[in-house]
Amino acid sequence: MKTPQHWYEKNKSQLKQYRGQWIAYDSDGIIAHHAKYEKNDSVFTPRSTDYLIGRIYETEFVEPVKFYPIRFKILKKHE
Repeated sequence: MKTPQHWYEKNKSQLKQYRGQWIAYDSDGIIAHHAKYEKNDSVFTPRSTDYLIGRIYETEFVEPVKFYPIRFKILKKHE
């Protein structure tokens, strides 16, 4: 059975455009999206009773910080 959570996991890469917004989605796709939860909730009429509302956080699509090693060279002093 196809669920909203399955759709979310399968299409997570497409949700980058909705960063910082609340989205309402079901097993077929996004129903509505808006930056404010109250407006998102009042805009849509669900296609089915099985839907989820979630926030797409900005940090979900940020690359992790990479730490590079620092190597020190010993310098010889010539007289």
